[in-house]
Amino acid sequence: MQQPIVHRVQMAVICIVCLVLMVMVTACAGVGSPSTGGTITIKGTIVSVNASQHSATLNVNGQQATVSGLTDQQVTALQTQVGKVYSLQVTGSGNSYTIVQNSTPVLSETETSGVNTTPSGGVTQPSTTFAPGSLNFMGTVRSVSASSLTVSMPNGSTLSMNITALTDRSHFGGGLPTSGQLIKVEATANADGSFTATKLDTTDASDVVNQNLVQYKGLSTSAVGADRVIHFKVGTRSYSFTIGATTDLSDVGGNAQAIQANQIVKVKVQFAGSTATVLKVERSNS
Repeated sequence: MQQPIVHRVQMAVICIVCLVLMVMVTACAGVGSPSTGGTITIKGTIVSVNASQHSATLNVNGQQATVSGLTDQQVTALQTQVGKVYSLQVTGSGNSYTIVQNSTPVLSETETSGVNTTPSGGVTQPSTTFAPGSLNFMGTVRSVSASSLTVSMPNGSTLSMNITALTDRSHFGGGLPTSGQLIKVEATANADGSFTATKLDTTDASDVVNQNLVQYKGLSTSAVGADRVIHFKVGTRSYSFTIGATTDLSDVGGNAQAIQANQIVKVKVQFAGSTATVLKVERSNS
């Protein structure tokens, strides 16, 4: 009588062990495998942010991937982080992903070193490695005082600048623009990460065609590779943009990969919201 009972107990134990193993295998299959809908981490450079779609496009190992499902706060924060390297926890596969609910995009450690970050969506600025440069653009004055000015940029971010006795304000009679006024700005980068307004100018109807343009002048930080992404710095800010098929490259012989590291470059970019199109890239000796 005892043998059948022992046999049944052994069979029950075997069944329980098999069930536990099945649960463990199923759980493991759902982690780190995008093909099964599990959670993975992708790392790439922020290329653009689409506020209306609550999504961001990243350059991941030379391929563009779109991450949707961003919160309003994440959209606002990432709009000022184009060109920065971020890691995101996502689900999905191929080039289309969804951010994991309640997770947070994380600035890459290589970008974080020596960096002050502002989670409210402000600009992230490294405290070291300065590259001389400047920005030229049109924007609306958000705030102004005798010593500083904040102007909106075509990509939706804002730029704060110092005003000094050397700032050319001749088109304002030596005075200042008013809040809400559309103006033209030339700003030079400073070693401490700030910018100084070199020239402030008024606008007229003929300037409308240039309202979404930014002219960057900075130092290339790496050679342009097969992914056709140009990386450069203006002051302490890093930027990355993809050079398109229609980009004017006449100054570099029509070859994007002729752009090497540590070259002074001028990059003209047109923005449609947070989407950037590179119109022209030049090398500069001045």
